[in-house]
Amino acid sequence: MSDRLSSLLARFSPRACVDRSGALHSAIRFGDEGDAGRLHLLRAGAVLSRHPGWSPLRLARASLLFYPRPFAHELQPDEGTQPDIVSASIHFDGGSVGPLAAALPSVLVLPLEALGDAQTTIAQLFGEADRSLCGRQVALDRLCELLFVQVLRHVIDHGLVGAGMLAGLADARLSKALVALHDEPERDWRLEDLAAAAGMSRARFAARFKQVLGLAPGEYLTRWRIALAQHLLQQGRAVKQVAGEVGYASPAALGRVFVTRTGSTPKAWANTRIGS
Repeated sequence: MSDRLSSLLARFSPRACVDRSGALHSAIRFGDEGDAGRLHLLRAGAVLSRHPGWSPLRLARASLLFYPRPFAHELQPDEGTQPDIVSASIHFDGGSVGPLAAALPSVLVLPLEALGDAQTTIAQLFGEADRSLCGRQVALDRLCELLFVQVLRHVIDHGLVGAGMLAGLADARLSKALVALHDEPERDWRLEDLAAAAGMSRARFAARFKQVLGLAPGEYLTRWRIALAQHLLQQGRAVKQVAGEVGYASPAALGRVFVTRTGSTPKAWANTRIGS
């Protein structure tokens, strides 16, 4: 059995592209188009992040500001300062509606000093941003991806998400069942199997799962399988192969559930997504 994040990240990995670094002289707008989130690292100074219909967020110390899904906002200097920032787009396999992006809050704000295990990564990222060494872009992108993994660890370890998949992974018992399910989506999972993995009775497990994740274990398993199926189909995999990999006895069995959940057959859905 893998750890709480490895199977999840292997299937729905993040890809970062650092596209801004240095002093923020004037306001920058970020739209809600596309399928990527946005990560800002404030190194020094103060900034305001303004959102339509929301109160602005003010960051006055070194902080991380993360929008996991496309979200219109404007970042601007505050108090007459020229803040020093590093900013990147973050795209997840599975897109902004995939399990990982969907599990995160709409916005996450953390002081950099709180990310104790990530201090070396943060220092390296700022160091690369300050210089124009060969391979700089690749180094910045990979360091940003590593930082994201460390942020996920922090979110789980400190229980910063109150419900959903990440809250389940933060639960000592439920996490064992979730990791097993994530590792083997093709297995014919029964409620008693998942309860046994968690070391709980069926009744206690079912109740606790619904309380923390907001849905029954069977529904979670179906959503996980369909998300995996979408990811594999987008890679160009055949429907017959995908069905077996995600736990359905035949393409027809996958198709029935897929249509119910997405309104489209697997093949039709894939034809509109491959290469996108």
